[in-house]
Amino acid sequence: MSLDVKVSPEGRYDIRMESGRFLVRTAREDDVNERWAGWLNDPVATMMLNTKPRTFTLDELRDYVRGFDQTNKFLVCLYERSSGRHIGIAMSEFTPSRRRMRPAILIGEPEFRSVGFLAELEAVSLELYFEVFKLEAIVSHVLAHNDVAIAFNESRGWRQVDRLVGAKISSRTGQPIDILVYEFTRDMYLARKSAGEQA
Repeated sequence: MSLDVKVSPEGRYDIRMESGRFLVRTAREDDVNERWAGWLNDPVATMMLNTKPRTFTLDELRDYVRGFDQTNKFLVCLYERSSGRHIGIAMSEFTPSRRRMRPAILIGEPEFRSVGFLAELEAVSLELYFEVFKLEAIVSHVLAHNDVAIAFNESRGWRQVDRLVGAKISSRTGQPIDILVYEFTRDMYLARKSAGEQA
């Protein structure tokens, strides 16, 4: 497990995280590929993200990558190390105070959605958020029907702090959807770290 973060003179972060099976690194335009372009045609992905199915052009994806300044708003690509296969992306953005951050992840390749990616990268991700970025908390907004994300958050000790009733409109039914707001704080991170060191 490793974390390497470099910061350019302009304040751009270059992030690289590795675990036994996976690599996460700052996105580049040459990461754009045809499979990524079709990820939002998957019915599970569109339901969990509350979006309509679509295929992106490669130019649209390159524009999307360029839209992340890697200073306040970050995009990383997720890879399986053994095959080099691009399996997903993750986005995060500082709040204006730079004390909180809201990450979001899309595992675009369906066979990698239940293989423990988040659990395997959890420790090094928390190190990035709390040791490098010095955050007060990570905040997660989860659609109320996203049982997988809810179960993961609750199994890892995230605390539900709000329920935004009818905050989104379903792209499929047109009906209001609630959003559950979870947070994982610096104090929770330090308590888990201390428990791990004492175990």
